[in-house]
Amino acid sequence: MSLLTRLHAQQAPKAQNPIIFADVPDISIIRVGTNYYMSSTTMHMSPGVPVMKSTDLVNWKLIGYCYDTLNKVGVDAMNLDNGKSTYGRGSWASSIRYYKGTYYVSTFAQTTGKTYIYTTKDIEKGPESNRI
Repeated sequence: MSLLTRLHAQQAPKAQNPIIFADVPDISIIRVGTNYYMSSTTMHMSPGVPVMKSTDLVNWKLIGYCYDTLNKVGVDAMNLDNGKSTYGRGSWASSIRYYKGTYYVSTFAQTTGKTYIYTTKDIEKGPESNRI
């Protein structure tokens, strides 16, 4: 091993588990340039589908959510109306992608029976549109 390699190994920060002190299931990760972006499942919780950013896959920063409320009207379980609840359901297994300058995050919601696609040109400013 060269001296330069040994010096770099000594200076590189060591990752420790857990990387993120939170419940981050069903992750989807992409790399755009030198940045990594990750989305995750939030199930019945809102805001939903968090988006995080990292430059090293170790240190992650929450930069936003895909939605504030999945469904504002029409689904009693989402609004806890008429004795209904969406506990344990909601949105699951998001997928994040980047194509020709646009970021896409898709997720399925078991409670509403719909697939949602959120898009943005600037992922750090949040989604511009949803429910395509």
